[in-house]
Amino acid sequence: MPGVSIRTSAACVAMGFFAAVSTSIAEEHAAWLRPVWDAEGGRLEIAARAFDSAERGDRIWLVGVTHVGESDYYTAVNELLDSCDVVVFESVLPVGGRPPWEAAAGEAVVATRKTADLLADVLAGTNAFDWNGAMSALAGSEARVTGLVRGLSRDGWNRPWMLARSEDGAATLTSLGSDGVPGGQGDAADIVATIPAQEPRVDEAMLQRSLAEMLGLTFQLDALPYDDVRWTPGDLDIEQLAAAFEARGQQIDNLTDLLSEQGLVGGIARGILAVIPTIDAMLGGRVVDTMKVLLIEMLGDEDMIDGALAMQGPAFREVLIDLRNERAMEVVDAIIACGESQRTVAVLYGAGHMAGLADLLSQRPGQWTPSGHRWLPAIEIDLSTSQLSQADVSMVKGWTGMFGRQLGR
Repeated sequence: MPGVSIRTSAACVAMGFFAAVSTSIAEEHAAWLRPVWDAEGGRLEIAARAFDSAERGDRIWLVGVTHVGESDYYTAVNELLDSCDVVVFESVLPVGGRPPWEAAAGEAVVATRKTADLLADVLAGTNAFDWNGAMSALAGSEARVTGLVRGLSRDGWNRPWMLARSEDGAATLTSLGSDGVPGGQGDAADIVATIPAQEPRVDEAMLQRSLAEMLGLTFQLDALPYDDVRWTPGDLDIEQLAAAFEARGQQIDNLTDLLSEQGLVGGIARGILAVIPTIDAMLGGRVVDTMKVLLIEMLGDEDMIDGALAMQGPAFREVLIDLRNERAMEVVDAIIACGESQRTVAVLYGAGHMAGLADLLSQRPGQWTPSGHRWLPAIEIDLSTSQLSQADVSMVKGWTGMFGRQLGR
């Protein structure tokens, strides 16, 4: 289908690097990110806000988050989330990552095949002889993967998967189809996926983890308990995003690369990260601290990030922000509807999603009203221990402001 290709300008490449750190895009009238400076230094603060329902007595926390931050920041986020009954988190799902039993009528077979293939890939190399054993072994891997797989424990007809191992050691994952018995034809036919004996896995978060290590910060996926049984993904999958872009006349050659930082922005950013430690050592720590000032200013300036997004066209906002916000609130709606009253649900998403999520919440039944907020310091710089002076900081802030004004033109 012909459409408009996405072109990345130099400004977008630069902003894309910083925006990727938080996966956050500013919404109009947002007040969820702010830079705070004083004589001692500066910090990027991100808001978390509570909304109470007068109708049911439930509470929803909208918790903005960034992908890299101080270890104390993630401790504070986790303490807040520990007080919640359910956490709905942001994570664009791979093909097959949505529970197949949620598929529309007539699509259970296709959805089950996709999920079976995904699970087979995730379970590659397992020595388990049954599903429970595979889940126990998987618990030692990345927490977010464990949390994702836990939500895919049943096929398109809401029946558990069968994991079996043959005499030669080959492992398979099987759905018995619509009738729930071996064999059959059509919708009743078994769906079988072979689990690879060994499959090297690529760390798609390497860029952001490297950035965190370089700046002496902590990476979000290493700090938060995505494998907690109370946590559930509330996002679209990669196929839905691609279809949404195509429906709006935009074609992206590899959306997976865009989201996993393997494309142009990721390549440039990795090149920058490779040389920064050497340059920083030569300049006595000034580069790393300068990077922190840039992050505080750029991520704290919602108009600047909004300008970078606007350069990509309206489809980026509609797909990467609005549609994903709607999906998150659909998941929250289902949780609220099926549970007891007076529960607390948290929505953990990039900070720039928060204003849109708050708007969607205000439109829902239940009379949701603000009931409290917290500002959590995500990235900090202490000038008493930094090689940067107040004049250096002012110069970097001035450059950042000029860059932001250029983006807004």
